[in-house]
Amino acid sequence: MKVVIVGNGPSALSAVEAFRSVDRESEITILSDEKHPGYAPNCMENVIRDDIHPRALFFKGGDEFYERMKANFLREKEVVRIDNKKKVVITKGGEEFGYDRCLLAAGAYAFVPPIDGVDLKGVTTAKTLDDALQIREWITSGKVRKAVIVGAGPIGIEDAETLWHLGVEVSVVEIFDRVLPRMLDHEMGRVYGEILQKETGIRIYLEHQVVAFHGNDWVEAVEIKPRGSDRSFTIETDMVIVSTGVRPRTYLVEGTDIKIHMDENLGRPVGGILVNEFQQTSDPDVFASGDIASGLDVWGNHRWIALFPPAQQSGYIAGFNMAGKEVRNPGLVDYNAVKTRTVTAGSGGIFEDAEDTVVAEKGPYLVKVFLLEGKVRGYQFVGKKTAGGLNTKNPLIRSLNGKLKTWADKVTLDRGLGLETSGVLFHSFIKTQAHLNSLTKKAIESLVIRALGNPAQEIPLYL
Repeated sequence: MKVVIVGNGPSALSAVEAFRSVDRESEITILSDEKHPGYAPNCMENVIRDDIHPRALFFKGGDEFYERMKANFLREKEVVRIDNKKKVVITKGGEEFGYDRCLLAAGAYAFVPPIDGVDLKGVTTAKTLDDALQIREWITSGKVRKAVIVGAGPIGIEDAETLWHLGVEVSVVEIFDRVLPRMLDHEMGRVYGEILQKETGIRIYLEHQVVAFHGNDWVEAVEIKPRGSDRSFTIETDMVIVSTGVRPRTYLVEGTDIKIHMDENLGRPVGGILVNEFQQTSDPDVFASGDIASGLDVWGNHRWIALFPPAQQSGYIAGFNMAGKEVRNPGLVDYNAVKTRTVTAGSGGIFEDAEDTVVAEKGPYLVKVFLLEGKVRGYQFVGKKTAGGLNTKNPLIRSLNGKLKTWADKVTLDRGLGLETSGVLFHSFIKTQAHLNSLTKKAIESLVIRALGNPAQEIPLYL
């Protein structure tokens, strides 16, 4: 059997592992539009800071993974579409790769709004490893002293704090009324944003929109205005990171009969490629997983969840089923955490349809749990920690210390414990759909958390 996997992220690599645990002989070809082996896409701010070990970044083992899995890894092969009638995928260069079974795991791309001046040099996204490496090079070379982040979602906020740590003057522009607008409700977003601004020098412009980027060849200023106003003003900058969300690469199935997640009433897409509990699309020989797909959540609803853990989960399910082992996906849960050092935040599940909430506060931590019919539906978490100072073993500190005179002082005075304090709360309660009982209440009051990172594989900024 010939298996072609489009994509090389966490979902694709998880699928390869699952497939090979069942089938050691079939031919596997992995097509990636990047040159790097599979890496952790949620660690780009760590790459900018240079505080992540390669074993953690290339978390499956780098090039050795493909050798061990007997997979043919083809770099810089951008797939532009699939012809599921001919059973081929087609690259930008016109090459065709035939398959018996195909997995579409090409993820999502960074959405960049059509803002005037967006093509200026110095305007970038921070979605890929190449993006992060380029940003780091601009900073270490002294080219960037001021930066504007467009969008205050998790990636935008993580990048903002990272740049501030590196001595960059940072401004964040967000069209909504709070930071992390899709992750936290108004109250929790306000608490998070207030702590972040108080503890750092980051300036946040809420309910503002970007009008244009200005500059001669390289970006020099960002023009913004309050939402609903005609009066604009400019912020001087040396770099812009556009962090306005991602979109699934559903264009791969355009012109085919493979179904997309649609809002039937509005007649428009609301997610990725539609899959069943086996990660199959409407074509049983074509599977989809990760950020490109809309899968079934723990409540049985199709949802598009573009996050690392659900991507891995759906990838394993797809791999098993492509190999002929019938495995159902038990349901996805969207849970996320912001890996900022000054103040942490996490959320999971669904909030919009909650009937009741339980709020717990303990020291610097604040938790809100959302309930529906007495069951845990979702949670939100904000917390601040104090910690030690500068870690002189960090290579970025060694390279920048002395070049930016105020930077070391900023980091030494900063607060936070890094990835150790980023957490996901109550995921098990959501998965099991348990009623809120005395044990659950005790867990809420105790602020049960699960670390998202592996500190042993990092060289953190802080001791």
